[in-house]
Parts: sequence; structure tokens; C-alpha cells
Amino acid sequence: MKSAASDCPVYRLTIPGLLRAKGRPRFGNGRTFTYAKTVQAEKHIQRHAIEQIGKPCLTGPLHVSLMINIAPPPSWSRKKTADALAGRILPTSRPDIDNQMKTAADALNGIAWKDDAQIVDA
Repeated sequence: MKSAASDCPVYRLTIPGLLRAKGRPRFGNGRTFTYAKTVQAEKHIQRHAIEQIGKPCLTGPLHVSLMINIAPPPSWSRKKTADALAGRILPTSRPDIDNQMKTAADALNGIAWKDDAQIVDA
């Protein structure tokens, strides 16, 4: 991720493990609840972000570049798995890329940036 201005700092994060898609909010008893697995995934991202970059909490418009590695399903053949790992087959199934990006963006609110609404290019 980096600021839109060319003279601003560039931060690089590596978050190990699979990136979970943002779960839909749950409603009950007049309250809204965040899915527990989403909360765990966001805390995982936050912990690694703070270890790597601290809390720069950037302001202003931001450009964010996100690379998500997805493991091929174990049910795939060796040939299909090899094609996927070589980039000849791209994932077109769930979890949706936009929901995965939402998890990362929300998790970094108040850490990497003030609010993910600052992201103007991704």
C-alpha cells in the first residue's frame, strides 16, 4: 500500500495464511453482530500489520495493491493443480475477491490508514 502522492512512504505487508472473505453481518435482538470467523481473520491481519509496520495511520487518498494467493482445492488433479500454480488457470469461484479485499481493508482501519474510505485506487 502507498499514498497516492509519489513522495509519500510505501509500506509492504505480508500476512501469512489464507485470507478469509468478509462475512455478512448477523442480526438478532435488535443488534448487529460480526461473524466470529471474520473477527478472528481481522485480528490476524492487525497483529501482523502492527508487527511489520506499526501504526502509521495514513491520511489522505491512498493507492493499495493487494496480492492474494489461493491454494488449489485438494480435489483437483495434479495436472490441473500444476496449471493453477503456474497461472494458466485462475480462480473464478468463492470466496469472492471483493469480499477478501474488504476483510483486509477493514482490518487495517486505524492501523495503516484512518479509514478504508481513503482508498481511491486498488
